[in-house]
Amino acid sequence: MIPDVEHDLYFGRNDKDTWAMARLHHSLLLQIQNSPLWEREEVPDIPLSEEQMVTFVKSYYPGWEYRYAPYLLGGWFYITRSGWWLKKFKYEKGTDGFYHVTEHFTTPKEKGHNLLAQVILEGNFDEPIIDERLRVLLPTIELFQ
Repeated sequence: MIPDVEHDLYFGRNDKDTWAMARLHHSLLLQIQNSPLWEREEVPDIPLSEEQMVTFVKSYYPGWEYRYAPYLLGGWFYITRSGWWLKKFKYEKGTDGFYHVTEHFTTPKEKGHNLLAQVILEGNFDEPIIDERLRVLLPTIELFQ
């Protein structure tokens, strides 16, 4: 299960104000989640530890150097850029104690681009998300297919 983002421990991009805005725009959330534009896409799993997941959930604000950013909304993670919703995926905790990608969808424009790997590699997270395990794993994953 994804850590409880409404707990006071979490702040930043996925803070309580963000969730309040999401509740105000519930119909927009339903349109995003159930859009016919989403296409199922297979991507390599990038398992995250509990600590890495907490950092990933907090996310960061995109900018000129970090254009893509993860965003947790309604149980799904989205990768956004400049107001566009590009990828959507779920992380679920496995029996090994790591969080694994269980579902992944893309918009047609970003098909074949592994934005999840790019965000983990290049993201501006408050805490380091890359550890030795990910340093070994990520170079084996292609960013573009």
